Amino acid sequence: MCGIAGIVNLDGLGPEITAARMDRALDWMRLRGPDGRARWSDARCALGHTRLAVIDLSAAAAQPMVRDGLVATFNGEIYNFREVRADLERLGHRFTTQSDTEVLLVGWRAWGVALLPRLVGMFALALWDAREGALFLARDRFGKKPLLYAQDGRSLTFGSDLRALEALEGTQREVDPGALRLLFALRYIPDPFSIAHGVHRLPAGHWARFDARGLSIARWYDPMAARPPRYADEDEAARDLALRFDEAIAARTVADVPIGAFLSGGIDSAIVTASLARQTARVRTFTVGFPGASAYYEERPAARAVARHLGTDHTEIEITAREAQDALEGVFDGLDEPFADSSALPTYLLSRATRRHVTVALSGDGADEVFGGYRKYQGELLAETYRRIPSWLRTFALEPLLGTLPEAKDSALLETFRRARRFAAHAGKVPADRQAGWSRLLAEDELDAVLVERGTAPTIEALFSGARAHAPSDDPINTMLAAEMAIGLVGDMLVKVDRMSMANSLEVRCPFLDQRVVECAFAMPGGFKLRRGQGKRVLRRAFADRLPAEVFDLPKKGFEMPIADWLRGELAPLARAAIDPAHLRRQGLFDPDLPARWFADLAAGRRDTSWQLWTMIAFQQWYARRGQPAP
Repeated sequence: MCGIAGIVNLDGLGPEITAARMDRALDWMRLRGPDGRARWSDARCALGHTRLAVIDLSAAAAQPMVRDGLVATFNGEIYNFREVRADLERLGHRFTTQSDTEVLLVGWRAWGVALLPRLVGMFALALWDAREGALFLARDRFGKKPLLYAQDGRSLTFGSDLRALEALEGTQREVDPGALRLLFALRYIPDPFSIAHGVHRLPAGHWARFDARGLSIARWYDPMAARPPRYADEDEAARDLALRFDEAIAARTVADVPIGAFLSGGIDSAIVTASLARQTARVRTFTVGFPGASAYYEERPAARAVARHLGTDHTEIEITAREAQDALEGVFDGLDEPFADSSALPTYLLSRATRRHVTVALSGDGADEVFGGYRKYQGELLAETYRRIPSWLRTFALEPLLGTLPEAKDSALLETFRRARRFAAHAGKVPADRQAGWSRLLAEDELDAVLVERGTAPTIEALFSGARAHAPSDDPINTMLAAEMAIGLVGDMLVKVDRMSMANSLEVRCPFLDQRVVECAFAMPGGFKLRRGQGKRVLRRAFADRLPAEVFDLPKKGFEMPIADWLRGELAPLARAAIDPAHLRRQGLFDPDLPARWFADLAAGRRDTSWQLWTMIAFQQWYARRGQPAP
């Protein structure tokens, strides 16, 4: 795992770009790659790399790597690089290192973009071909590794980190008002947008070529197009899924450094750990807990039971509220763009503690999106029944009644009330708008009230509609899951895991996002995954013999923090500073009236507006760090 950056100017680079600016860019990515850094340049291209050594720890595997007129800087891991290397050796190619980077260089020269479908792994890749005068960029199938770019005529800049990209450009870009609107709609900024005007993220499963003819971008992987025939038998699907998942776990044990696993109270990480334990003599697992917090947030007892059943070498990390709040600086320092999913904090703390023992950790991320684990998916199953209730009864009786219920995430009952209110607010809409509504933080009228400029970004309803249009329309559950993978998985979950693990120089691998597992999942009818009252059905069937039955009966919990309590207490000054009317007016991006009401409502217990306030805090913390030197 590493950080990459580069710039191409087809009319020629100045010396300041190849030295001072590249060094500043690499400073921003030092935690992504603490084991080494280097830069390379010619007359038109400059590439930089910071290295976290995981495969082939020798200096021979350092980047940028040069071979046969190609230069590569690469972030990620190719788990099957030895198999790809063997294929290339059969074609007569020879290698001088044991690294996956050299396999990419030789494979690209042999096959071009046809190399990409052969790869199993996570990556953001940049290749400069001096012979053709062309820069090639590519991003892995599901967007696990970030890759931002900005084009200005005959110049293109790219990087793993927005701050590194801007350091290379020697400028700080303006905030894009459309992206800011998306942030307050979703708590994150979905691909291909970024908070910086004119900067974009290369979409997952896409590649790009930049040369004298300009920039062209194309999709190289489509999980929907790659589906094998549909399974008709649930037992057969479960057996195949278990086999493919074990293959994905085996692939992710390729490393020359110690490996562990995150173990929460949920079934996803338990399944990862169970598969790993079948293949590895000693498994190290890690869980965080928060003493004194509501039972809603506590995962240690369930994780402890799984660790005991599987015989893992288990480490519990206890984090007090004070320690968690002290870690906020590290969380915000690790974010190159504003990001308001509060579970970034426990992910940061878990990554920090895990890194003290191992360099690589396996996680259960992706299972909810692929196999239907989120509670909102149950809403989709109930929505058609709800729509059969006469509209006058819904509008004038049920929805006003539900609107009077208190809401919070501090207890199971209040969380149930919160979910009921959200369900009723959106269940009567068409499917795309329904899915967008259940993902939405602020409604369009609230966005209009709080943001000074609208910008040109689409509504989230349009984003979900577009994502669903590309998915299989004959299966509403799989359509919904495919859209969630395209938007929420890439923009929220994988951003959180990448940024918080990399802030601690920890590599995290996600076996549920191996393409063999995902393609197997989308070859199943949606009903194999999701039925009323139960999500991830096929996972439960496939791995029932590996874990105690009670693991599969535990209620779904989010990996979250008691943010509402903190914003009423110790973090109240942080919230007040973020919504300070004088500051907001000077900033010129927000109207201060609505944020003031958010704080008043939360403080008085009238409404849980903690997520709205946290989004404002996240943005202001990011904004305050603009222009500062790398930490």
